[in-house]
Amino acid sequence: MFEAIDIAGSGINVDQTWIDTIGGNVANANDGVTPGQPVYQAQYVDAAAVPGPDGPGMGVQVQKVELGPAQGQMAYEPTNPKANAQGEVAYPVVDLAQQMTGLIESQTSYQANASVMNKSTAAYESILHIKA
Repeated sequence: MFEAIDIAGSGINVDQTWIDTIGGNVANANDGVTPGQPVYQAQYVDAAAVPGPDGPGMGVQVQKVELGPAQGQMAYEPTNPKANAQGEVAYPVVDLAQQMTGLIESQTSYQANASVMNKSTAAYESILHIKA
């Protein structure tokens, strides 16, 4: 009877993970390092449907969080204190436009799932009042 709430709740959990990874990616997008040092690797959420007894349809879950490239992208900044002898600094490979698009998608999905939970809860409460 409470499947709608459970399914929407699983969506909210995935959306929150997605929003958290986007926040980390945006926060670290400009973290330059000396080439040869580890550079921040962007994170990407891989979600999948939770199988039910009759196939998919019991919600979603985070399968894994994948990492972006470890090499980073080089920028010529000879005045940067982190620059190497050639004046290069390594930056994470983070596409801010893609991150902002993902943020809009995840927020919209979060809002939709929260709405489903609220409306389902209200419907279940109405049923309880009718039976009482």
